[in-house]
Amino acid sequence: MDASEPLSRYVSLLQDEKVLMTLRRRYPSIFSSILSTIIAFFFIGGWSALRYIVQNTGYLEAIWTLLYAIVIVVAGIFALMALLGYFYVKGHLYVLTNRRIVLLRKFITISVRELNYSEITDLIVNQGPLARVLNYGSVTPLSPGVRGLYAFPYPFARRYSCARVELKDVSDPFHVMSELFKFVRIHS
Repeated sequence: MDASEPLSRYVSLLQDEKVLMTLRRRYPSIFSSILSTIIAFFFIGGWSALRYIVQNTGYLEAIWTLLYAIVIVVAGIFALMALLGYFYVKGHLYVLTNRRIVLLRKFITISVRELNYSEITDLIVNQGPLARVLNYGSVTPLSPGVRGLYAFPYPFARRYSCARVELKDVSDPFHVMSELFKFVRIHS
């Protein structure tokens, strides 16, 4: 959380706007996704391998080769996911200014969103078990009355929804929430 980090060329400040805090996504957060994928792979692949072993107990050398191949494939998937996850996490930048929140996501595509503090009605913090241990979590400021881009084309089916702008997997999310709460109070 540092205000001296250089801003991207995609984030432009308004006149008399100051950067109070810049946040980045935490890299350890990607490991929960990788871990769940590998566990799912082991359950599916392990069950198939176990069935194969039970059916073909006479082919012990082939079974060991199959298990070795499974371990190599899992290690390769883990390495690929860790590498892609690194670039995905590095592509997130959250800028908190004295007027608004600017979110920049740059991974394959570029997405910039902003939310004025005066529009925020609620703050939500989500922190899972691994996130509690490693002290990261997501802070979601909500603002009502925004129609989604993908609303139904029929006027009777359109509903108002909350626009979600999420500061995903930031360090010390409760501190970030308390700072956001101060900024929202000042601007309301």
